[in-house]
Amino acid sequence: MELRHVRYFVAVAEELNFRRAAERLRVAQPSLSAQVKALEGELGVRLLERTTRRVKLTPSGRAWLEEARALLATATRVQESARRVRDGLVGSLRVGVLSSSANAWLGGVLGRFRTRHPAVQLALFDLGSTEQLRRLRAGEIDVGVLRPPASFPELEAVIIEASRYVLAMPTGHAMARRRKIAWSDFHGQALVMMHPSLQHGYYDAFLAACATAGARPVPAQFANDIQTKLWLISAGFGVAPTTATLSEVQRPGLVFRELPEGLPPVYTALVHRRHESDPLVAAFRDAVLAASAVVPPKPAA
Repeated sequence: MELRHVRYFVAVAEELNFRRAAERLRVAQPSLSAQVKALEGELGVRLLERTTRRVKLTPSGRAWLEEARALLATATRVQESARRVRDGLVGSLRVGVLSSSANAWLGGVLGRFRTRHPAVQLALFDLGSTEQLRRLRAGEIDVGVLRPPASFPELEAVIIEASRYVLAMPTGHAMARRRKIAWSDFHGQALVMMHPSLQHGYYDAFLAACATAGARPVPAQFANDIQTKLWLISAGFGVAPTTATLSEVQRPGLVFRELPEGLPPVYTALVHRRHESDPLVAAFRDAVLAASAVVPPKPAA
């Protein structure tokens, strides 16, 4: 049974006239009559009584008219739902977010996305860059906000934010009282770092600058997430380079100072599977890029 046959029957049943029904549907009258007959043959019942002077519903036709209307209404709802999914108006989106990028800028992006797509369910996952890349490749999240590189051929990345390194340290630390910090000051300093399995090259530039100055800081404590790292620093376990966006965090016992010049910016990338067909991924990417126009383009992989 085809939906158009059902529509043809409903039009004839409501008009009780094949000519008017054909005009309403913009089809040829002979074709309309043939299609309704085909429907009756498929159902195995007569739906209409036809004479040269009038068309009349049979008892089966009157009963089936309500079913036909309900069927068409359901089909319309399904079609509308499919269009809304196609246009990215409904559905769900799984987004991996690096804690250090969860700042006011990202909050604004999420707010704008929700304004344009209020029926979309956003599932946010606080994950490190390495774990986000794993889940993206496994299809467990749809979009990642993470630190580059994302050097996998099946992934596509674009830089969305550039920040600078700053030094996080406990209140009262000796370096907090200095007018200017030098790379040589880090010799023997205790560092609080993310666990090596989660670092994704984040500390490489900092450690290289220290080494160039002859300074060798000491990894003293490892953390499995950004917030734990900041708590350990505020508790006096050591110091650490971190992203300037985290200096917006107000935490007792924690202060931030500028590092010596020479470190490259800290980039944040939006990453998703290459050739992604989900319209919600494209809509989220558009929302992020619209807020990132001030960031100069730079390859992420």
